[in-house]
Parts: sequence; C-alpha cells; structure tokens
Amino acid sequence: MSLASPQAGLWFWLPIALVVAGNIAYHVGLKGMPSGIHPLSPLVVLFATSAVATLVFRLATDRGASLREEIALAGWRPYVVGIAIVAIELGFLLAYRAGWKISTAVVTANILVAIALLAVGALAFREPVTLSRLAGIVTCLAGLWLVARG
Repeated sequence: MSLASPQAGLWFWLPIALVVAGNIAYHVGLKGMPSGIHPLSPLVVLFATSAVATLVFRLATDRGASLREEIALAGWRPYVVGIAIVAIELGFLLAYRAGWKISTAVVTANILVAIALLAVGALAFREPVTLSRLAGIVTCLAGLWLVARG
C-alpha cells in the first residue's frame, strides 16, 4: 500500500504514531538514567513494568483465545525478539553513557538498521530492492553524514 493511498488512514498511521511516541519516551528515559548504577539494574525494572503492562493490555483486549495456546503457536520467535530487545535497550543505554547524543545515537542506529533490513528483506523475504529504495539509502547515508558533522 502506498503511504499516500486512500487506505492509509487513521488505522494505518496510528501504529506509527504509537511507535514514535514510545520511542521518544524510551530515549528520553534512557538518556536520563543515572550513570552510577549497573546498566542492567534499570532494565530489570523496565522489563518487569513492560511485562505487567503487556499482560494487562492482553487481558483487556482478550479475544477468547487461550494465552497459553497462543504463546505455544508463536514458537521460538518471541524468545529471539526478547533477547534482541535486551540488546537494543542495553546498547542504547551504554551508547548514552559513552557520550552519544540522543539525536545522533538514534539516527545512526536507525539508518544502519534500515540498511541491514533492506538486505535482510531482499535475501530472506524476497522483497524487491528498487532504485528508489537504493536512492533512499543513499539519502539516509548523506543525512547521517550531515548529522555526524554537527
């Protein structure tokens, strides 16, 4: 679906708005984390809070399916994503402690992720690598260069 298509209405953009709002709160929270504490200590609280909030939202939006059955159907993927989330959280927290600015850390990481996922999409999911997508990557790299210059 094109981003400008008539189907790209509220329910198309609402999840992206949720991602943006969550990312802003996430990075502001991590950037402000006290530097003297062990980097994994706040992650324990973060994941406990996330687990409780997720369970509450899951119960509030129950469609009658058994949580246990749905977890079994999900297979190995949630475990891999869980480990990946720890890597993301810890990586950004350590980047901020190492002196990265909130603006450049996020932009740098997301551009590198976008480039990597273009390759993953092409190789693993047979997504087309079009000229416009390659031009987008070049534009992102130019933007990264500009952001890095300060």
